[in-house]
Amino acid sequence: MALLNLPLSYKAIKHSLNLIEELKIAEYDLNLQLERYSFLKKSNYYKVLRDIVIPFCFKFISKVFRSKVDENLIIMGAYSGNSYMDNTKYLFEFLNKRSNYNVVWFTKSRGLLAELRNKGYTAVYALSLDALKLLRRARFIFLTHGVYDVLPIDFSSKTEIIMTWHGTVIKDITEDFDATYSYKKWVRILKLKSYPDQYIDYVLTPAKGKYEHEILTKAFRVDSTKILDLGYPRNDILFDYNLDFKKTLRKKYGIPDNIKSVFLYAPTFRDAGSLRFPFKNKDLENLNELLEEMEAVFLFKGHAYEKKINFGELKSINLVRKPSDIQELLIISDLLISDYSSVTFDFLLTNRPVILFPYDLEIYEKGRGLHYDLREIAPGPIVYDVKSLIEAVKNFEEIDVDYRKIREKIRDRFNKYHDGKSSERLLTFLNISFTRP
Repeated sequence: MALLNLPLSYKAIKHSLNLIEELKIAEYDLNLQLERYSFLKKSNYYKVLRDIVIPFCFKFISKVFRSKVDENLIIMGAYSGNSYMDNTKYLFEFLNKRSNYNVVWFTKSRGLLAELRNKGYTAVYALSLDALKLLRRARFIFLTHGVYDVLPIDFSSKTEIIMTWHGTVIKDITEDFDATYSYKKWVRILKLKSYPDQYIDYVLTPAKGKYEHEILTKAFRVDSTKILDLGYPRNDILFDYNLDFKKTLRKKYGIPDNIKSVFLYAPTFRDAGSLRFPFKNKDLENLNELLEEMEAVFLFKGHAYEKKINFGELKSINLVRKPSDIQELLIISDLLISDYSSVTFDFLLTNRPVILFPYDLEIYEKGRGLHYDLREIAPGPIVYDVKSLIEAVKNFEEIDVDYRKIREKIRDRFNKYHDGKSSERLLTFLNISFTRP
């Protein structure tokens, strides 16, 4: 493709970037319609825009900039560039505190850009010339979801890209990647390198098992040697906090001082884009009554894609509003209620009780699908209706005692390490220097 090597004027580059931003806005507008028109994400227009047009434009423009790598430059992003969260967030903060590297956060959110800069961090707006220049020179790039956490450019061969990922794989994720392989012919002709195995050097996981590694190698289409079972940086905080920090978090999330117990309900993402809410009004009233008796609060952590839910006058049931950090919520929670979410395995590092509430198990298995029989990996009781859930919540202290050994067994299966040193292990493996306490 000789076209990719043509010199471009500054004006032409600026014009192209404006066009790309318009294309990204068009893609974002499509995503906003997901709740009402979920079929749009499967449309040919959306796939061509995401998989062909935008990557080609970025690759075309990025070729203009030199790819001489700066050994001191590390770039991070998360959640398609729209959030500050997960493994890369904690690794970013670790390196800012304990290294001399030039660590840069990429975002497509103007609000987040300002917020990070106000905190003293180095952050760059992803849809800019500066972003393209930096990406071409980066020594390391860390992602949580994919190349759109930063930009799909032509990376230097000396740049190492690490997919930190965002959860232990319980549910089937192969469908998520199938779209990446759409229009293979054009991806090949335009040399876009859109496939994970074409730009990812390593995939991070906390699990040590062969089966868990096989799931990742199949999904990402990478060799097993690229799977690093070093633990998730986001979980280090679960081992490194004091009582004062916990009190600060309780205040941040609106937990009154008189509340004795915090119960966190964190269901997984549903493909339809909105939660199939299992609670009827009477159920919520009964749950709220129990919570008042127990001097407890029920926090509902809806997935980022799920619509907001109003609990009205139920003072003991609260919806956790965005932005929120699930790791912080795990610290203040005495009980976790979940279903197919990998947050379960993060929470097991605290050795506190878990209840699984897969109220739509049959539908979910037929739709997205699971890699496991849920009964075999359940670290606590499984309940399928709200009445049983309320009864289990009432007896959470007994569940804590009765399931302790099972929790430890499941914890060790899905967490090779539980020592709070995952960031250190990853950086040591990559020969990224940092100061030790």
